[in-house]
Amino acid sequence: MKIGSDNGELTFLDIVTIVSFMVALENLDENIDQNQLAEQLNRVLAEVHSHLEEQDRKIDKILEVLNNDL
Repeated sequence: MKIGSDNGELTFLDIVTIVSFMVALENLDENIDQNQLAEQLNRVLAEVHSHLEEQDRKIDKILEVLNNDL
């Protein structure tokens, strides 16, 4: 199963998201303020949730097309 754009490719935004996540993990020990860390985590989780909802919509479209072809 491929992720990304409607045609199944990894998009530039997907790559930027992955790199940003990796950079954030590398800098995690520098974030000593727990409130800042909690805010960042909430933003990341919101982005992940949004991305997963988008992927769910794409999967639903694929299933709809497959069901119509059967």
